[in-house]
Amino acid sequence: MPRPVWNDDWPGDLARIQQNAAALIRSIAHKAHDWSVVPGAGEVLDWHIQLYQGCRVPVAGYVGHFRGDPSVAELIGYEVGVGRLQSDGLPEKVGVYSTDLAVQIPALIAQIQAGIRHLDSVLEPGQRPVTSEAVEAVVLLAARVHGEWVRLHPFANGNGRTARVWANFIALRYSFPAFVSVKPRPAEAVYGRAGQASMGRPPHFIGDNRPATALFARMLAESLASRPT
Repeated sequence: MPRPVWNDDWPGDLARIQQNAAALIRSIAHKAHDWSVVPGAGEVLDWHIQLYQGCRVPVAGYVGHFRGDPSVAELIGYEVGVGRLQSDGLPEKVGVYSTDLAVQIPALIAQIQAGIRHLDSVLEPGQRPVTSEAVEAVVLLAARVHGEWVRLHPFANGNGRTARVWANFIALRYSFPAFVSVKPRPAEAVYGRAGQASMGRPPHFIGDNRPATALFARMLAESLASRPT
């Protein structure tokens, strides 16, 4: 029996998801400045639950669980991709296979935590970086984390949203504004192309985060310029 596919939100839930996303960013803003806190997989699952609180989904277990989670039958073997089908029968870009996520997600979380801890060690707590090198380091980390999360595509749906929450968490941690909209996603076509560039295809699933890095640098600069000094 085919499993329910979750590609789109229920049309009537748009306003609720936007409200949930705004509330989540407000919550994260308080936690991001606590440098003793670095999110792990459990926190990201909670983000996913908060984003879809009160929304209609094809299978309740799709919310707050990663693809391949053995506790949700419909997520076992659930594969995702974006773009047109290619000659090999796979989409243009493919999320990491669900059978590999049990290893890949903890590995990525460890890398993210290490990257955050490294920046924590060289930046001043509670002070927005002012040197070009420091700002670049924050943008680079935000873009890489966003891109790698999109590359894995660990959820049945909501991967871009949780990736943007990650990016905003990093920005807020170092006293920058939450510069990338969670829902709706940034309207620029370049954002969609950057997200796709971060994804790969089997067997190596290698992505390219350079477009997202350039875009995030511009988006952050524009966000800062639009704010009163």
